[in-house]
Amino acid sequence: MSSSRLVAAGFGLVGCLLASAALAHDHALLRGRLVFADHEKTVVRILDLDSGEVTHSFDVPKANPGFAAVSGGRYVVVKTGDDAGTLRILDTGLIAESHGDHVDLDKAEPKLLDFSTKGDRPAHVISGHGQLALFYDGLRPWEGKSEPKVVMLAIDALAKPEPEVTIWPSPAPQHGIAVPLGARQWLISVPNPAYAKGDDRSASPRPNGFEILEQGRASQNDGGWKRVAGFNDPARAEASCKLYHGYAPARGGRYVFGCTEGEGGGLLVLSKAAKGAADGWSARKLAYPDERRTSALKSREGGRHLVGNYGLKAPYDALLRIDPEAKALSAEDVLPVPGEQAVCRFELSSNGSRLANLTPDGKLRIYEVGPAWKEIASFDAVPAFDCAYAAKTPTPSLAVIGGSAFVSDPTNARIREYHLHTLKQGLDMPVGGMPANLAGSDAG
Repeated sequence: MSSSRLVAAGFGLVGCLLASAALAHDHALLRGRLVFADHEKTVVRILDLDSGEVTHSFDVPKANPGFAAVSGGRYVVVKTGDDAGTLRILDTGLIAESHGDHVDLDKAEPKLLDFSTKGDRPAHVISGHGQLALFYDGLRPWEGKSEPKVVMLAIDALAKPEPEVTIWPSPAPQHGIAVPLGARQWLISVPNPAYAKGDDRSASPRPNGFEILEQGRASQNDGGWKRVAGFNDPARAEASCKLYHGYAPARGGRYVFGCTEGEGGGLLVLSKAAKGAADGWSARKLAYPDERRTSALKSREGGRHLVGNYGLKAPYDALLRIDPEAKALSAEDVLPVPGEQAVCRFELSSNGSRLANLTPDGKLRIYEVGPAWKEIASFDAVPAFDCAYAAKTPTPSLAVIGGSAFVSDPTNARIREYHLHTLKQGLDMPVGGMPANLAGSDAG
């Protein structure tokens, strides 16, 4: 299984480890662990899904840190939110062992690794092909000098006391992205020149395109970077991605990016070009069905469709189904959120066939994604809540692990489970405190 398909595009902490475990065998399967934060307390805790008990707690600088799952399922990046821009790594202790027809899960002792990175404005965390990329946006140019960068390292190096890292210095601040492509190649965003110059404070920090770079081999006295391909030509819609935000991998080795609405906009779909192509990569634009755009994308290994939020500006109030192999998208691919509510939280099932959507009215709705959108279940999961960015009141979170959706309820100090296949409620676990963010995904 290519690890590039297991990046932070809606993957639950252990869902990718259990997806193939449905076949019968002679011993019970462990369900794993769920990592969660607290709205008020400066701790990260671990809920054991087999016992229903909170088993471990780790101190962090601020309450309710953000999380980003790392492909493979063992590690979680903790966005501490401190002034130093510190990112920590939590080793969940979950170890997967494949047995052909199923995957066994073992539990080692969790620990918060000593390894950490620091920098100005940590943002997107992307993993795949055995690599992890931590993007630091840098300060706004008019705020002062900074060092925007990408910290890159091999995921298996996290098992070492001092993992070796590679630093890619961004030429200017940007709200960017670095995607590992394998074979020492990386897709890295190019800063928006208008923003980088700093004269126009209305300029967006979002990039308008990408380059594919190949990292040299130190063993060959070539530790630098070589440009392989470029997709940063504003004169060509299929070779640019104006105001990029939103990324997910797709089946067939494709990579999908959300670009601006309107002329030259749409979804940029990159893929390996036909054998013999000069740079090895091809691109095309998949137009949106109307004047709106997406800014967050989710996908699953082997799933036909990606799903993104959809709207003209925040709060986005619709969902968009995306088949990256389609010639065009249509109005049938758009699903309005009931009551014109904000999309808020959404995650795909492990095979990508169903979608869970938690909305501000407190309902968890389950949809069939294809061949047509269809609501198949609805639960009163939590009390109504404020889903606005940086809301002061606690915001519930959603994570999908295996065949279950988990919802945090900070008001009632509980985490609840909903089965995506049987469409029944599962565990209802009191965890104390105000459980908020769940470790599951990072919007690209």
